[in-house]
Amino acid sequence: MSSIKDKIAKARLPERTVQLCLNGDLVAEHEEAERELEQAQRNPGNSLAGNGAAAIAERIEALEAEMRESTETFVLRALPQKKNPRDDRPTWRELLERHPPRRGDDGEIIEADKSILLDTSTFYEDMIRVCTVSPEMDEDDWEKLFGVISSSQYQDLHMAAWLLNRGDINIPFSLAASRMRRATADE
Repeated sequence: MSSIKDKIAKARLPERTVQLCLNGDLVAEHEEAERELEQAQRNPGNSLAGNGAAAIAERIEALEAEMRESTETFVLRALPQKKNPRDDRPTWRELLERHPPRRGDDGEIIEADKSILLDTSTFYEDMIRVCTVSPEMDEDDWEKLFGVISSSQYQDLHMAAWLLNRGDINIPFSLAASRMRRATADE
């Protein structure tokens, strides 16, 4: 059994991955092709060519390959609790301190910042940037990325970063792997 010293020596901050398809129009094309395929499969063909389902399926596979090519996997890592010489990123507390809530003319925290007591206009982008460890991106890359991703994709990055730092870290369990192991054990 490993000692606590051994476990600490091997410890790593938790990570999550987020995949973003950066060619969003392909998603709409894929959805349309899926509808066409369903329609073609419901209607039997009247000719030797059939109902066209095979050609549509090929188009879907080509779109999926193009989508995979346009997809980038972002690796996000939790921020350290204390400064770590091997990690030049800020601590979670330092990140929070960089984004104090905005105040109105009356000195009160503005409504948009009340829920998390942070400047929501700057915090989330900064959190995503400092938690993302791959791919390496410069300021220009980030500005361009935020200009071409959807609100939903932004939310995926934001939630991954937030949960790494504020959510529970549970030991994962794969039901599919467990079933497979039981099935192979029975053979």
